[in-house]
Amino acid sequence: MSSRRILLALSTTRYSQALVATAVKEAQALQEAGHDVFIDLLYVIEASDLDRIQHMMGDEGFLGTSPQQDVMAALGAEHHRMALRRIDEVRAAAAERGFQVELEEVQGRFVAEVLRRAEARDYEVILITRADRPFISRFLFGSDADRVARLVKKEGLGRVIIDEEDAS
Repeated sequence: MSSRRILLALSTTRYSQALVATAVKEAQALQEAGHDVFIDLLYVIEASDLDRIQHMMGDEGFLGTSPQQDVMAALGAEHHRMALRRIDEVRAAAAERGFQVELEEVQGRFVAEVLRRAEARDYEVILITRADRPFISRFLFGSDADRVARLVKKEGLGRVIIDEEDAS
């Protein structure tokens, strides 16, 4: 029996429920085809994105220094909590179906970390979701999900599925 790997990339702004369901569906299809299935969870903590938001608000911001820092810390904690919820959902679904799950938690830039991981292993499929941004913003400024898909395809690192559902 051969083994197949799925990379499920989550981050502080990318953690949709639909992506978890898609990962399980892909893993089940591989399992039904007679393969051992491994789901690699890559959780990228995008601290630089939160730093960028804080910088955009200015040093003093609308709320003042201390309350603004508290708000930013709460925002970061909420994103982290939601991502950990998705990780727990993947682990539970994998345990029910006999898939093995490996978690790597890193701090960095989403595109660079997903590519680093994809280059390190042979993946059947790489699953990502878009950050919750309007289409016009993605059109004008680009999309990390699209960058990952384009670079993975160019390097021949696997098939990419981008979940279009808003992060929730």
